[in-house]
Formats: sequence, C-alpha cells, structure tokens
Amino acid sequence: MPKKSLLKRLNKPLASVKLAVFIIISIAAITAVGTFVEAKYDSYAARKLVYDTWFMYGIMGLLVINLTAVMLDRWPWKKRHAAFVLAHIGIIVMLAGAVLTMNYGLDGSMRVGIGEDNNLVQTSETDLVVYTSFDGDRYSKTLEQEVDFFKNPPSEKHPVVIPAYEGEIRIVDYKKYVLPSRKVVVDESGKGGAGLRFQLQNPNVNVIEWLVQRKSDSVATHNFGPAQIHLGKAPEKGRGANEIFLTPEDNNTLRYVVFQKDSEKPHKKGVVKEGEVFDPGFKMALNFRVLRFLPSAIEDWDLQPSARPTPLTTSAIKIVFDGKEHWVLLNDMVKLFTNNAVYLLTYGNRRTDIGFKIKLKNFAVTRYQGTMRAMAYESVVEVPEKGEQVISMNEPLKYKGLTIYQASFQEEEGKPIASIFSVNHDPGRFLKYLGSLIMSLGIVLLMWFKHLDFKIARKSQKDGEE
Repeated sequence: MPKKSLLKRLNKPLASVKLAVFIIISIAAITAVGTFVEAKYDSYAARKLVYDTWFMYGIMGLLVINLTAVMLDRWPWKKRHAAFVLAHIGIIVMLAGAVLTMNYGLDGSMRVGIGEDNNLVQTSETDLVVYTSFDGDRYSKTLEQEVDFFKNPPSEKHPVVIPAYEGEIRIVDYKKYVLPSRKVVVDESGKGGAGLRFQLQNPNVNVIEWLVQRKSDSVATHNFGPAQIHLGKAPEKGRGANEIFLTPEDNNTLRYVVFQKDSEKPHKKGVVKEGEVFDPGFKMALNFRVLRFLPSAIEDWDLQPSARPTPLTTSAIKIVFDGKEHWVLLNDMVKLFTNNAVYLLTYGNRRTDIGFKIKLKNFAVTRYQGTMRAMAYESVVEVPEKGEQVISMNEPLKYKGLTIYQASFQEEEGKPIASIFSVNHDPGRFLKYLGSLIMSLGIVLLMWFKHLDFKIARKSQKDGEE
C-alpha cells in the first residue's frame, strides 16, 4: 500500500465529522456545567472544578488534532482552500496564545495604602511556608510548597506531612468555605504573648475587643478613632495622640500609662487587675475595664461551615502538631512551640514580586449625590522612570509588560485608606490577536469566494439562456 494512502486512512477518523460533533457537544456541555458551578459558587470554583481539569484540556487537545487533520485531509491545497485553512489556523493560534497565558501569565491583585508603596501581587495560587527559629527571633525558611487543597484536600487517612526538627506537622483537614469568629485561649506552652479583653465605655461608646501579643516583647494595638489601645511596653514620651499602654506584670496585673495628644508627658499611671475599671482622663469621659487578662495567650478560631462562598467566608486547614490541633485560615499563620524550636506556618495566596514598587500618592472617589455609593474613583501613583501616573476605572496603566487596572478601594469610617489594583500580564495576547486576525481573514475570503461562485453561477445561467 502506498505510504500516502496509509497516511490518508490513518488521518480519516481524526478528520471525521463525527469527531467534530463530539468535540462541539463536549465543549457546550463543559461550558454549561461551568456556568452552573460559577452561578452556585464563584469563578474560582468553576475554574478549579471545570475549566482547569484534564477533560477540558483533553477536549481542547482533540479540537487542535481535529482541525489539523481536516486541513491535512484537503492536501494538496488549492486556491479556494485558503479561507478554510486560514480559519482553522486562526483557531489553533488563538488556543496557543491561551496556553501561553495560562502557563506564563500573571493575574492578581495588589493593595496599596495611601502614602505607601507595594511591589507584591497576590495571586490565586496557594502556598505553604514554614519558618523555623531556635532563639524565638531569627527565623529561616525551611519549606515553601505549592498546594491545591481545593482540588486535592488532605484527610486523616491521607494527610500532608511536613517534617520538622522535632516531630512532624500534619495537615489533616480542609474546609472550602467557613465563617470564622476569633477566640483567644490560654497558651499552655507559656511561650506566647499576653492576651487582654477590654471594654471602653461611656453613654455613647461601647467598644469590646481582644488584644493579643504575638510574642511577649511585641506590641498589639487597637485603634478605634478617638484613642489607641496598646498591649505592650510604654514609651517614655507621648506621640501626639490619645493612647493607653498596658504592660503585663509578673503578678498577673497590668501597669497602664495614659498619654494625651497635646502632651508628651504621661497623663496618668497606675496598676489594674482583671475585673477592675479606671478612668483614662480623656475628654470623652471613657471608662476602661479589664474584662479578661491572660499572661500567655494565643488566638484561635471558631469555624462555622458554609455551603457556598460569601464575602465573609474563607478557607481553612486543620493541622496537628505535638498532639494539639490548630485551624489556620487562608492568609493567616500559626506559631508552634517545642522545647528547642519555634515553627511559624503560613497558608496563603502566593505573592509575586513584579520587580518595581507602585507608590500611591493620592486617591479620589466621586459618589452618587446623596449616597455613599462610589460613582467613580482614581489613583495617582508613582512608578520608576515614568513618575506620577493616573489609574482610573477606564484608564489602566501599562508599564513594563503589565497592565494595572483600578479594581476597587478600601475604606474605614467612610474615608478611603487604600487602593486595590488588578495586575495582569498576558504573554499570549499577541497570539490571540493574531489568531483572531487570521480567522477573520479566512471568513472574509470565504465570503469573497461565495460571491465569486454566485457571479459564476449567474453568468453560466445567463449563457445557457442565450
């Protein structure tokens, strides 16, 4: 049998109409399922469960094979095949651009506070990172591992095991959507910082909060506007604000120092115990009550499972170390203590360095008249070499291969405090545009050849009538 005929026979099934129909129906079915999943959950779930899967990649691969086989089946091509060939090549080139973007592109968000700068973009990929310290201060990274618990959740039978110098850290559970509420418990190791639950109260104000030190010599702060409350060592001088510093003492008491914003000298000093109240002496006539004091405390979470995501839900992992269980929320951390070492485990979205800093110089928001709804907003940023640039809702910044969009903003007490940017790098964009152009050219040629066929048919009919 001639070699050419053998290749034709092998190519025939791949170029068949039946395969093309199967591919079209499969793509339609996958798209329908993806739309349903996105409506029920969100776009991230749809991507993980439907689009970023082996059967989606398999169907796209079959599509490329089918398109290529159909073109080869027409070989040798004639002039009139140009439209057909260009349309098929255009689709293949667009798919190549999509693959290039998927593997080497960047799509994430960046938060920049007003007057601050940032060079890290947060993406949807998640990583586990473990730092180890033998003196409680200097930490070194001992593990950085990409994880996809959404698609491959751990379990008691199939945990993720992280070796440590003493024992091992085991990840034994994962929750996609939980509603967390913070709680503070006694740190049985005695190596954590102090915990303080306090109440600030007057006829118009009632603030109840927890303050927990990450370690004994750190300072935990709560700012509720008129005053700042700090758990930690007090400075010698005031810093131009209404502040209360509470320093833990060895006898389960707290030594407080009060500063007023118009004086560097301490306004008031004293000692307070759990359950006691003192008057800081502010003009707001506030009373400060110590509701609970724990000399050694750690933060933990009460988690309520949710069937679907909401703006308040997040994901969480359950770890077991030294016989104790801990829940760690997405983009949170936990400290694990042994007699000779401290481990700091973080579970969070990957942060990618874009190679330069974006500084937010100013932010402006225009609201609908009579409401707090934002109508338009823009950021004035500073980037290296280009200086000040404006990024607005309809005017992105293109810089060093990145497109930076104005996505949203963050505010407190009705005032903007930070801008949220969407940062995108699309290395396959050129191929997508090129493929669209090639396919469009093929469609134009197809219409042109149809027009020629129509003219020829009319001419033949006219000649026959004569």
